[in-house]
Amino acid sequence: MSRVIAPIFMLVAWLALWGEISVVNVGSGVLVVAIVSLVFRRVQRGRHRLHPIGLVKLLAIFVWRLVTSSATVVVTVLAPTPARLRSGVVGVELTHASPLVAAIVSDAISLTPGTLTLDARFPGGGRREPPTLYIHVLGLADPDEIRQDVQQLEQVVLAAVTPYGLEDDDDLAPVAHGEAEA
Repeated sequence: MSRVIAPIFMLVAWLALWGEISVVNVGSGVLVVAIVSLVFRRVQRGRHRLHPIGLVKLLAIFVWRLVTSSATVVVTVLAPTPARLRSGVVGVELTHASPLVAAIVSDAISLTPGTLTLDARFPGGGRREPPTLYIHVLGLADPDEIRQDVQQLEQVVLAAVTPYGLEDDDDLAPVAHGEAEA
């Protein structure tokens, strides 16, 4: 049912933008809807569920982090101390193997001042194991605190954007750190 509603909605929006219903507008609308549907067709593997409340929470947390980290960088620039200027690179292994979740976490980190994701490595080059993000941090005090903060951010992202089959798919299941696989 939803496969029919989205194209109809796009066609209605197209016609509303043109302001009149004509053979040319309907024909061009059908063509545009077909092209958009082809380009953005759903791929069964790798789909994610969006949770509106989780997205709002993620946005709120991101805005808060943006404001507080901006203030921290301003203080560092105006009153530098060795502790504030200390920087380093911290490797953080995520708990899920979803490339989309890793990209959102990585972007959220890079968009907040004082931190920058330098690299995201997927072991084996695929989706079988969770990636490790390498993050440059300004004002680095405790690497374990950074790791915990990033993993909490990942949980907020997972609450907003959950991979389908998260509980069923071995590729996306959380990995227990330090355990050997049988």
